[in-house]
Amino acid sequence: MAAIWIVHREGSLQASLARLAGAGHDAVLGAPTDAAFRDAARPDLVVLGLSGDFEQELEFAHDHSARHLDAAWILLASAADVDEARRLFDTLPVQILGFPPEATALRRQVRALRARRRAATLSERRARDAVSQRFARWFADLELPAVLRALDPHLSEVPLLIRGEPGTGRGLLAAYVHTFGGGGGGHLARIACEGLSSEELRREIAAAAAEPAAARGLSLCLEEVEQLPLPAQRRLRTWIESGLPEGVAGPPARVRWIATCSELGPADPAESLDLALAQVLAGLEVRIPTLRERPDAVEPFAADTVLAWCNARGEAPRRLAADAVQALRAYPWPGNLRELEAVVTRSLAAGGGEELGAGELRFDAAGEWTEPVLAFEETGEPDLPPAVEAAPERRTTATPAVLAPAEPEPPRHAEVGAAPPLAMAEDSLRKLVGAITHEVRNPLVAIRTFSSLLPERFDDPDFRGRFAGVVADDVRRIESTVDRLARFAALGAPECKPVDVSALLDELLEAQRDEIQTRRLVVLRELDRELGMARADAAQLRFAFDALLGKALELVPERGDIYVASRHHEDGLRGGPAVRVLMRFESPDVIVPSVEVEGISLAETALELVLADAVVRSQGGTMTASTADSRETVILIDLPA
Repeated sequence: MAAIWIVHREGSLQASLARLAGAGHDAVLGAPTDAAFRDAARPDLVVLGLSGDFEQELEFAHDHSARHLDAAWILLASAADVDEARRLFDTLPVQILGFPPEATALRRQVRALRARRRAATLSERRARDAVSQRFARWFADLELPAVLRALDPHLSEVPLLIRGEPGTGRGLLAAYVHTFGGGGGGHLARIACEGLSSEELRREIAAAAAEPAAARGLSLCLEEVEQLPLPAQRRLRTWIESGLPEGVAGPPARVRWIATCSELGPADPAESLDLALAQVLAGLEVRIPTLRERPDAVEPFAADTVLAWCNARGEAPRRLAADAVQALRAYPWPGNLRELEAVVTRSLAAGGGEELGAGELRFDAAGEWTEPVLAFEETGEPDLPPAVEAAPERRTTATPAVLAPAEPEPPRHAEVGAAPPLAMAEDSLRKLVGAITHEVRNPLVAIRTFSSLLPERFDDPDFRGRFAGVVADDVRRIESTVDRLARFAALGAPECKPVDVSALLDELLEAQRDEIQTRRLVVLRELDRELGMARADAAQLRFAFDALLGKALELVPERGDIYVASRHHEDGLRGGPAVRVLMRFESPDVIVPSVEVEGISLAETALELVLADAVVRSQGGTMTASTADSRETVILIDLPA
């Protein structure tokens, strides 16, 4: 039950102030240092008399204002101390009256403050319900004991670290903890940390603290905190340990630090999270499992999403057909629940039928296209710049390729010189081992997981069907890997004869025309038709180029583009003539092998690139693979002309 607290150093004045304020039987009287206030009834009003150096009163306000964010405060100060009281109690929302107070004025102020309505506004109620309903849909199947701890009002100022893959609901969990974590509401500030300097982060925090709602409390949600540069991470640790940055005006009475971070693991960005910062943040830590770890959540989550969609729009209830449920359960969901929710809502928006079938599921956002989707641009022999400065910019219309004699130096690349037929240097062998490990390990993980569950789920026909489908797909993947390796092992010493590189690339691209049209890709070609002859083994070169184009088609997103160019150079390869081939394509996500191979980039450990590299070397050529910004791969090949 809420009460009125009457606080003064002088015991003889406490009862007098209670009578002047018209306090009833629920009043709690005491001095600022009385420990009884720690266990007293929650106050809706505190009347605090100031005396002496204010030190006891300041400590009292510092301690209890954070614990009782909804309480109103009246300070009683002599006329000479009013300005000093405003300065020292700067973050406390108070009314200051003279001491001794005039009874009528004090009682009027007490009645007004105790009568104020603390009910949540309609907008706050809607926001709270939206967070609650969404949280229930996303996490209904999970038991996360650490979340219950994070919601404990007594722990409302303990930092919280939320780990998980993108799309698992890290931001939603942060909003739920802010809304229902016993901190009295206030302002939730989401700060995207990627690349922020210390000063930029300080400005973001200052702007959040300046929000009007932050006076009631501030939750700072640091999204992808591991992507802060290390100097900024160290400064952040200081702020968490010692208080908000200097210069933050009107600091809130309560601050809660919440951080989201990627999963820990080999080659994962979370490895860049400073250990000391991780320890400071993880007063409470929650790890959200991926959707792949909770496959039984797919069907109920999709059904709940359909129901929520229909209810929000006043539509008649709709449902998912059995084949649609099966298709959703079979999909791997790299984007987790966020991707699943997007697919369901996109599919519902696209059609109005009562039942949503598998054929109506929109796994991509492209929609239907009626215009031409394949563009093979021919521009003849362009005028080229004299030197290669960097990989060419991504473009959607054909422009001159950057193919010049000077040797490029792209970032994070591995360039190799001539070698005996199909010989592999130690560096290349490490790449090959890493690529094979990835290609075989991933399907084996899924097979092992389903196999361990099969004995206890054998009587479930749906599980057996899913098990059979997953195992069949993964076995096919392993067989494909073994087949590629067998074809590579069968290659003998190259028989180097004139090969028309442009014609070979044309032929391979035409063979992929159906897939290119189906996925609405744009293929841009600038091929040297007059001087495109290289000295190489035609069959082995076909193997290498086919592997590279296959990988590009695998990685490039729908409606993306692939750029292929070739050019003759008189002194492009160790002082001799060369045919240079450039291939560039973009991937929206780093989905090439994630095995950890020290000193070698992820793009270079793709099996297709490793095998193509070995073939090019056996022809006496060189190959570089660069990932300049982690989203775009540039492959540069020089072959003897």
